[in-house]
Amino acid sequence: SDCVKVAIRCRPPSQKEINNGEESIVEMTEAFGEEGEQGQVVLSDPHGHDEPAKFAFDIVFGLSVAQVQIYESVGKPALHKTFEGYNGTIFAY
Repeated sequence: SDCVKVAIRCRPPSQKEINNGEESIVEMTEAFGEEGEQGQVVLSDPHGHDEPAKFAFDIVFGLSVAQVQIYESVGKPALHKTFEGYNGTIFAY
């Protein structure tokens, strides 16, 4: 579909985080943009005081997904639509 889609990728833990024994507070249900499929990201309170916050996204890439797969799923289609004259934006931080 040609509508706006939101994709997310969370980085894997850094070596410093691993060395410090820090636990992840992020759980992801992967989804790769197939029709009717939606991914989810759940953020847990590390102290256990609050209920986990749940967020839905069109595309969710897990920690092990290669950069090339992200490009093929998100970047390449956006570029092709831009070349066809449509507006296209990829915002990453």
